Amino acid sequence: MMNGRVNWRLEAIVQVGVQDAAGDLRYFECVLDTGYDGDIALPSVVIRRLGLVSAGYRDSALANSDIVQLPIYRGIASWHGRLIDVEVMGTQRESVIGMALLENNTLTIQAWDGGEVLIEERP
Repeated sequence: MMNGRVNWRLEAIVQVGVQDAAGDLRYFECVLDTGYDGDIALPSVVIRRLGLVSAGYRDSALANSDIVQLPIYRGIASWHGRLIDVEVMGTQRESVIGMALLENNTLTIQAWDGGEVLIEERP
């Protein structure tokens, strides 16, 4: 089980570790975004600091319905205490966890400032 919290903007926040080029885990507070179908999105400046390897580009629909191509990188993340391969999308905004990473998990959110976020693996 993974735990997080709800902030004053009612965003569900979970801390996720992503390996840098040296193999060290760097932790980021990520917003859970059910509208994002990928694994993880991180600001491009963070991706450069991590030294992630490029995997090309992917079309992505923005909130205003515009389609843009965003860079994709190969990454390794700590998820439920295990290291897993993830696709990391480069963005100019905050760090985000998408539905691909949440697949086969139960998500519980207490939707108030300071509420708890629980992510449980499907048995």
